Amino acid sequence: MSIDANDISRTMQETYDHYFLSDGYRRRYPEPNVATMTYLLEKGLAEVDQILDFGCGNGRYSLALLEKSQAHLTAYDISAASLTEFESRLRTTSHRERVTFVYGDLDGLNRYACYDAILMLFGVLSHVVERNLRLETLHKMRSLIRADGKLILSVPSIFRRRPWELFKYGLARTLGHARPPHDEAGNICFTRRIQGRNLTFFYHLYSLRTLCEELAEAGFAISEWQPESVFPEWLVTQSSLMRCIDRRLCSWIPAELGYGMRVLANPV
Repeated sequence: MSIDANDISRTMQETYDHYFLSDGYRRRYPEPNVATMTYLLEKGLAEVDQILDFGCGNGRYSLALLEKSQAHLTAYDISAASLTEFESRLRTTSHRERVTFVYGDLDGLNRYACYDAILMLFGVLSHVVERNLRLETLHKMRSLIRADGKLILSVPSIFRRRPWELFKYGLARTLGHARPPHDEAGNICFTRRIQGRNLTFFYHLYSLRTLCEELAEAGFAISEWQPESVFPEWLVTQSSLMRCIDRRLCSWIPAELGYGMRVLANPV
C-alpha cells in the first residue's frame, strides 16, 4: 500500500510528539554533538544577526548557540511537543526575547527573512521523504537566505545507515513491488520502540552525489563536506571517551563513511 506525503507528515509529527513527551529524545541525545557545535562556531555563527534553526527540536543546538551569540533565532519544527519543551527550557535563560517560534507552516517563515545562516541539522531534510517536497523545502530555504548566507546541514549516509531496510526496499523496487514512498531509491522506514510505544521513522538516505544534486537544483553549491560522526550520535553525546575517539576517526575518513555527513552550502 502506498503512503502519501500527508500521511508521512502526520506520522512523523506523531512520532516526534511522543518522542519528546516521553522524554525519550532528551535521554537519547542529552546535549549537542560537540564536533558539530564547534563547526558552527568556526563558521562564524557566533557573529551573525539572524539564524533559522529548521527542525530545531527541543533546542539542542539553538540553546547552545544562543549562549555563544547575540543573534535573533527563528526556531521551526513540525512537532508541537518539541517546541513546547524548547520554550520551557528557554524560560530558565535570559534569551527568550531573541527567539521566535514557528510551528509547522513554511509560509510562516516569510516575515523573518533574510537569514545569515540556516541550520538543518541531524537529518532534518531526510525526514522529507518525497523528492519534490525536499526540493520545495530547499527552494524555500534559498528564498530565505542572504546572498552571502550559509546553509549548514547534516544527513544520514546511505553507505552507513540501515543496510537491512535499504536491501529490503531495494529488492522490492527491483521486483516491481515497491509503493510510494519506497519506490524512490534511498527511502526507508523503520520502527523503534520508545517508552512502550512503537514509533515509525521515515528517512531518505543520501550519498554525497545525490545531496549535491538536490542542493544544486535548489540554488545551492556545497563548499565543504565532512563526516558528522563515525559512531551513532547518541553514543558521542553520551560518552566523552567515545566522543574523543570519534573526533580522531572523523579526521581520517571521507564524508560518506560517516554515520552522517555534515556540509556547508552557499547560495549561487
